[in-house]
Amino acid sequence: MSPRARPARLALLIATPLAGVAIAHADVGGTLSLQTDARERGLSYSAQRPSAQLGLAWDGAGGWYAGAQLGHARFTQREGATLQLYAGRVVAWRPGIDAEAGVIARLFENVAHYDYQEAYVGLVGSGWTLRLYASPDFYGIGQRSLYTELDGRWPLAPGLAAIGHVGLMRGWGRGNAAYANSHGASRWDTRLGLSWQLGASSELQLAWVAVGRGGPYTWTDTPRRRSAMINLTTAF
Repeated sequence: MSPRARPARLALLIATPLAGVAIAHADVGGTLSLQTDARERGLSYSAQRPSAQLGLAWDGAGGWYAGAQLGHARFTQREGATLQLYAGRVVAWRPGIDAEAGVIARLFENVAHYDYQEAYVGLVGSGWTLRLYASPDFYGIGQRSLYTELDGRWPLAPGLAAIGHVGLMRGWGRGNAAYANSHGASRWDTRLGLSWQLGASSELQLAWVAVGRGGPYTWTDTPRRRSAMINLTTAF
């Protein structure tokens, strides 16, 4: 796997590449992430409270990779662990650009009806990724969904970089009436910030997040739509 493709292991969830250990032609590693607000596609799943995530990842031969993220979710009146499992493959496509495809399974303790799966395809370049995700039953609410995201990182100085993200979610189907949205079938989200490299294996991010009102919803509590966030990630 090329050095450019390696951060794809956890780029689905965090922006920090892992520090790996070579074992039988594979790299394994992990991350511990502490954040003031855990958000997915602009919406908080930690009820806008501090949260922690533990990640494990494996990079194999031929561009194959897999991993897991363990965290904590708070939905209205229920809370518990959340586990995300993913697997995929990155292959060289054109000079400077790799292509990838994979699947994700998202599991929730105490709210198993939110469990759902996605497939994704994407392009990985030097400092940017573009992905399209599709789910046949988003968060188990009876709606199909598509989500497109573009992420970028721009070096500013040694150990300092600007980071950016823009995403668009679209839902189809009537779904569960309890989660009906009067603001339309689409929702945008964006994230802009700065990243500081702390030593060889840690990163501190400060970011501003904003999200629109439409699109498919799951939890029904009112989210804060604009928020400043701090995220500290350490690789091991």
